[in-house]
Order: sequence, then structure tokens, then C-alpha cells
Amino acid sequence: MNIKREQGFSTLLITVVISLIMALYVFSLLSVELFNSKKTQNIIISQELKSMSASGLQCAVDIILRSGQKPTSASIDYTPCVDAVITAIQIPATSTYKVTSTATAGDAESTMSQLFTSSSMNGVKSAFSSSGSVRFNGAYVIDPYEGVKSGTGYNCSAIRSGGEVLINGKLTVRDPYDQDGQRKEGSDGQLISCNSTHKTVATSSTGFKKDIEQNIKDLSLFKDNFAVDRDSWAEAKALFDTIIIGKKTTTEIKGSQKSVNHLVVTDCSEQINGIIAHNKAEFIASKKPGYEPNYKKYVWVEGSCNLSGVKFGVAEENAVAITLVVKDGLLTYHGSGYFHGNLYLFDYAMTHDQLLAAWELNATLKQIATAHKLDLKNAPFYFSGSFETRGAFNLDSPNRTCDVGGAFKPGYSKGKIDYGDSRFGKTVMLEGSWHDF
Repeated sequence: MNIKREQGFSTLLITVVISLIMALYVFSLLSVELFNSKKTQNIIISQELKSMSASGLQCAVDIILRSGQKPTSASIDYTPCVDAVITAIQIPATSTYKVTSTATAGDAESTMSQLFTSSSMNGVKSAFSSSGSVRFNGAYVIDPYEGVKSGTGYNCSAIRSGGEVLINGKLTVRDPYDQDGQRKEGSDGQLISCNSTHKTVATSSTGFKKDIEQNIKDLSLFKDNFAVDRDSWAEAKALFDTIIIGKKTTTEIKGSQKSVNHLVVTDCSEQINGIIAHNKAEFIASKKPGYEPNYKKYVWVEGSCNLSGVKFGVAEENAVAITLVVKDGLLTYHGSGYFHGNLYLFDYAMTHDQLLAAWELNATLKQIATAHKLDLKNAPFYFSGSFETRGAFNLDSPNRTCDVGGAFKPGYSKGKIDYGDSRFGKTVMLEGSWHDF
């Protein structure tokens, strides 16, 4: 009886062991199948995510190239790129931008990136630039662009002109100074001095040195500043932060009995002061951790603009400076003050009569300018008192021999022009910079 019982237990034990082995075998098969299934599923998800991130990146690339703007521009909208999350950053201290596309599903993700760079210009390289001929009436001191170092000094640039540079008085180019009235220093800590070959002190054009260039062939100030031809000015205008259009005004030109229509911005300096105040407030706020300032850097004015009363100080932060374009209007200033940034007078389609009509609305300045024997139909700007630019001054008036009168001191400051981070010019992809994480 015991033998039979033991044999029964042995048989049962063998059966149980075999069943366990079979169960383990089946479980292992199921585990392998589940693993393979999971692996296949992960591969499919990975491929789908890669496809989505690639699609998102291509969408972002198309938007950037179509807009021509920098990837970080606030006006670029990536929301149409629904397959992935698009982020864009500027690599610090460079003009290179990284655009990243990330697609996710649960804990899985796929990221791809592409580098871009801006082909925009670095702005003008002189304190005073003129597309046409210009005549200086009086004595003027110019703080030049320091240019490149050559030998012990620098090849400074004071004036660049597409026409002649004429003098009824004296031009003095001094060594570069900063906005605090101190001599500029080079990267080596030494004072920047213009080479004698690039430092004009003259009472006639025969005394010009190489810091004053004239009759420059095919000089295009508008393209140098905004990366498009002057006839395509509307493309550049579309990228400006603020557009100010003057009021249509009808003025009779005394002595001719002509009534002329032209544009006048009656509160030009007040509107500019509002922008300056905004930029100053944004600069202060930018010191708070995580705050992204929204500066109004580019201002486009159409019509005559009187800058008298503009509230720039002697010294200003680069972030506060602006690029101000005044199109087809008389630009004037009366008093004592400063302008920080790129001041651009765009004489595109202004007739002699329109310019004379604009002068009629500035009786005091007209009297002063006439006393200095300026040809008013060729004087699209006039500064009376003391007016200093800290940045650059551009006189884009190719069809006039423009008269410069009044107390005007052009001074160059690259930081105030801000073309190291210009929104103008086409954005292009860096070849070979596509990356799949």
C-alpha cells in the first residue's frame, strides 16, 4: 500500500514538474512575444515621432525662409506646425540661431534641429553718409567710425558720399570719443587714434584725407542699412515697430502763389519721446530675472518731422537707441540736444515745391537758414542750436546737392546702430547643420 502511494506521489510530482516546465516554457514564449511586440510597437512609435519632428522642423524652416526674418522674431508664428513643439534660440554672442522641433508620445520623444544665420548687413561704417552731393556750410567737428587698426593707429571713416563733398567753412575729424566724452579705447586698452592718413582737418576738398570718401560708385545707403534696394522701401517699412504717417497739409509757398500738398507730423517729437520712454522702461524691467524686454527699435515717419524737444540724454544705454527713418519730409531741430541711434533721412519722392512748403511752416528756422544763405529747396534738414548724433546719420537724397547748416556734430557709435542684431536681410540655413537627437 505504501509502495503504491509513493508511486502515486512520484507520478504526481513528475506531472507537476512537467506542467511547471511547460508553463515556464509557454510563459517564456509569451514574454519573448510580448517583448518583440513591445519592441515593434516602440519602433513604430519612434518612427512616427521622427516623422512628426521632421515634419515640424520642415514646417518651421518653411516659415522662417518665407518670412526672411530671424527665427527668434516675435512676428514669426510657429502654431501651424502642429506635429511638434518648435523652439528657437540665438546662440549667445553669435549671429547663429538654433531651431528645435520636438515630438512626444508619453515618455517617448524625438528631437531634430537646424541652425540658421542672418545675412543682414552690419550697417553703415561712417559717422555721416550721403547718397548724393553734400555741402557743409560752417565749421563742423566729426567723431568718426574707428575702422580697422593699421599699424599703430586706425583707418577712421568720417564721411562717405555717392557725390561730392563740398565745404563753405571747415571740417575737423577728431579721434573717436565715447558718449561720456572720453577717448575710446581699443581691445588692448590703448586709446584709439586715427592714422594721419585718415584724419581730415580741411577748409576745402583738396585737404581731404582718406577718412572722407566721395563719388563712391553705386553707393546704396538704403541697401546698406536695410538690405533691400531703395525702390523696395515698402519691404523694409513692413519690418518696423512703429509707423507714423503725417497729416496731409496744403501750404502756399510765399512769393510763388503755389499751394502745395505735403505730409506733416505735427507732434513728431512727442511721439518719439513716448518711444524713448517706453524703451527706458523696458531696459529697467529687463534687469528682473526672466523678463523679456519688448523694445521699439525701429520707427518709420512719413512727412516733415521737428525733433525739437526730443528727450535723449547726453549718455544713453544702447538698448534705448532707435533707428528713425524720416521719409519725404523736412527734418528739423531747434535747441540743444542729442540723438542716440541711426537717424536716416529718406528723400525718396519729395519735390522742390514740397520741401519749400515744409519750410514755410518753420518760420524761425527759415529765417535763420535764409540768413546763412542756404538753398532751401536743397535743404531737407536743418539743425539750429546744438545737435549731436551718437550712432550714425544718413542723408539719402541722391537727386539733390544738399546744404548742411546749423550746429551739427555727427558722431559714430556702432552699439547705437544695433546692426549686430538687425532684423533686416535674409535668414539662411547653415548647410550641414541639421541634427537628429
